[in-house]
Amino acid sequence: MREKEVISTNQFIWMLFCIITSFTGLHVIRLVIFQARRDAWLSVILAWVLDVLLAVVYAYMGIRFPGQNMIQYSMTILGKRLGKIIGISFPIFFLLVSSILQRGLSIILNTVFFPKTPVALILISSYLVVSYAVLKGIESIGRVCEILGPFFLFSCIVLFLFFIPDVKIDRLKPQLEAGLYPALTGTPLILSFIGICIIMGMYIPICNHPENGFTAKFTAVSLGTFVILSLVISTIGIFSYPQAKNMINVSLELTRFVHLGDFFERVEAIWLMIIIGAAITASASMIWAFSVGISQIVGLNTYKPLVLPAILVSFVIGITSFKNSLDLVNFSLYSYPLMAILVETGLEMFLFFAALILKKKG
Repeated sequence: MREKEVISTNQFIWMLFCIITSFTGLHVIRLVIFQARRDAWLSVILAWVLDVLLAVVYAYMGIRFPGQNMIQYSMTILGKRLGKIIGISFPIFFLLVSSILQRGLSIILNTVFFPKTPVALILISSYLVVSYAVLKGIESIGRVCEILGPFFLFSCIVLFLFFIPDVKIDRLKPQLEAGLYPALTGTPLILSFIGICIIMGMYIPICNHPENGFTAKFTAVSLGTFVILSLVISTIGIFSYPQAKNMINVSLELTRFVHLGDFFERVEAIWLMIIIGAAITASASMIWAFSVGISQIVGLNTYKPLVLPAILVSFVIGITSFKNSLDLVNFSLYSYPLMAILVETGLEMFLFFAALILKKKG
């Protein structure tokens, strides 16, 4: 590639963290509570354990094939033809994730904050910022995440401290009321969203310390899991399970619940700014990964000519695939986890075992 982009381990961590927390704020909490009920907290912990194990595989592959991302080592392991067929699944998945994220953001903004603004206009505005970020390069996205990520984490901790006095732990009981089944069914759902951090396979080759891939992923996922777990416990403890599962966006409702006397209110405005920033940087990372992956498959020496077409395709998918929030919820709850686990876990494990059996190395 013509671009010689390099990110630091710190940027690696915060980019992954922003990806996790953006989906947390927009999609995950309500869905996992709906699926796992009061045992949603257990689903989050189980998903964290499985994702850490998956991170070991991605980190190992990054070391076994130095300087190559998952698209490139797919071709190294399986040959150019079959490798391209398998490898193209990753960038297509990243493009779809970007569409889901931007569509979810536009629906919430339209429903809650800007009801008179067309969804298409919100999407266009968001994608303009995303395209500018991607054209500036992954280094610029990483620097923004270095600022936004810690601020996001600090804000979540402060909000959780405000929630604690109102959280009623009894509302999380009885635990395991229906056995392990609800928690086990909720685990693949939350794992499919946390697992978007397979984009670490695109970050490792451009990290200045690629051997820190597992450390970066473990740190980011652990911080993201802490945020998700805090929000799940706070949501059920404050609103109770029957009410929480029917909310449009539980993290938004939690921020509306926060107040300190009569002078510290309307915290949702701060939440809005943070979640928009995290969603845009996450979407920019996805479009960047798609553009880089496709450029390597077709043999281009730069990814930037593909950025604007990728933005256009992502916009079309987002605006035409989901008529309303119910369509997006149904897709995120039933179809997306199957597709995500196939790509995030199935394809990578296939490449891992293929590399071992065929004795391929970078």
